[in-house]
Amino acid sequence: MNFPNSELWNYSTQIWTLPEVEGICLNLQNTYNANVNMLLYCCWMGDKNLSLNDDDLQALLDTVQPWQTIITPLRDSRKMMQQHLIAMPANVVNQTIANMNEMELNAEHMTQLALEKVLKPEKISPCKDLNNIECSLSNIKSYINTLDSIESTNEIMPQISLLLTAIFQDEEAVQVAMMSSA
Repeated sequence: MNFPNSELWNYSTQIWTLPEVEGICLNLQNTYNANVNMLLYCCWMGDKNLSLNDDDLQALLDTVQPWQTIITPLRDSRKMMQQHLIAMPANVVNQTIANMNEMELNAEHMTQLALEKVLKPEKISPCKDLNNIECSLSNIKSYINTLDSIESTNEIMPQISLLLTAIFQDEEAVQVAMMSSA
């Protein structure tokens, strides 16, 4: 499929290939029902030193929600197929899994295209007195506060710390950001 150029998608695919990023993001998705596209968007904005406010987050969440009604069943169906619970020849199952994976990835890509259009970066407030890691952390904390599946942000912060370290490749700076935001 030919998609238009996307700065967010380019950023996301670049950091997705970094060691541990995929595993941490999928763990956050599976354990806390965190939306990976939202996590990546928060980091992308933070890397640009832009701060997401509550109205920004609501606009982003409203954009992501319809896409999740497409992505979640695809993901669940693909996982079920991977468990080989359906009696079909292996080559048919494998091709179906590959097709579902491609559809899921295309829907994720379209989600990011939609997210990228919701907010104009020039209208987003800059992070004041924060570096890009601190700004990303602030954006992620604001996002995770919207998740019903998290009783306390303290329970998810170790995973967020790992994610930021994997993305920014600076454990010391991430730890300083974590301590200063506590």
